[in-house]
Amino acid sequence: MKIVNVIQGTDLGGMEQASLRLMIGLQGNGHSCEVISLNPIGELGPLLKEHNIPATGLPYLGKGGWRSFFLVRHTLRNVNADCLLMTGHHLLTMLALGDMCQGRRLLAVHFHHKGVKPAWQWRLIYHMAFSRFNAITFPSDFVRNEAEELYPPIKSLSHTVYNPLTVQYIPTNEQRHQARLALGLKIDVPLIGNAGWLIPRKRFDIFLRTAQLILRRIPNALFLIAGDGEERARLEALARNLGITEQVKWLGWQQDLTQFYQCLDLMLFNSDWDALATTPLEGVSRGIPLVASNLQGGLKEILNTEEYGFLISKHDIEALAEKAIYFLQNPHEARKVSQAGKERVEQVSNSKKIVEEIESLLTRASI
Repeated sequence: MKIVNVIQGTDLGGMEQASLRLMIGLQGNGHSCEVISLNPIGELGPLLKEHNIPATGLPYLGKGGWRSFFLVRHTLRNVNADCLLMTGHHLLTMLALGDMCQGRRLLAVHFHHKGVKPAWQWRLIYHMAFSRFNAITFPSDFVRNEAEELYPPIKSLSHTVYNPLTVQYIPTNEQRHQARLALGLKIDVPLIGNAGWLIPRKRFDIFLRTAQLILRRIPNALFLIAGDGEERARLEALARNLGITEQVKWLGWQQDLTQFYQCLDLMLFNSDWDALATTPLEGVSRGIPLVASNLQGGLKEILNTEEYGFLISKHDIEALAEKAIYFLQNPHEARKVSQAGKERVEQVSNSKKIVEEIESLLTRASI
């Protein structure tokens, strides 16, 4: 079947990359996918092209995109598709759907709710979605429960579907060395990393403050940050104030994070809010031991025991640093945890199982 994926944007964020993996899986099952982006095509564009997924980017005009409404409606009504997948909520686009793919529509919500929009706006979005979609998916029970509390009628349509991840192999020592050389890094030092948007809720300030404590015990450690964003200048200033500038490497956006992950001895992740954080799960899926703090989000649903990694619900930099040092100084224990975590993530984020679930929801007859 032909599936059109209407997505808010095509940057390299977790939502976009999860959507790409889903489309690759759907195409692997014999379907065809096409992307309509509500914003101009971004850095995900080359990856879409690589996987033969045609993509059209639209201008996003006016507050909330209201000036683009008629262009969006015209574009959608000229797409020939069997099913509609809408990745990310957008009220005006819901209004623009008309009778397109009636009975075979799925809305995939990838955002947490509190602090993103006022409650009344979420209720309006879900009221509209309730009448226009046959299923609504969420990447964690955490955000699904938030949504159902805001607008209880959607309980009959809502499903938790974790984001798919590709099975990864633990790199050999040679691959690890080559990755470090490719990024201009030393081969024989402990490397600790994190990746993502440099925005306030991602708490890279906690990453840096924890790094300072780790360096007091392991002074030759290096800390890698892959990503960019509005907080970059402030975070660089914080690193200077903490006296760790020379030990922090800013890699910027990486279209392919393979070498970044292959370098790491440890992942240190911190966040205030995440529907389901992609970076730590990708790291764990590659056999990297995880030390993390996440105040609110679905991460603890998957990494629900210390057997899979160290995850706490407060930003306790002393506890984070202590566990990071322990893993770095006890590689056998780190390998044991990382292997268990890898098996857990592969089980929960199994791409084949998730693609089949989405197929079932997309083709479910309307009631």
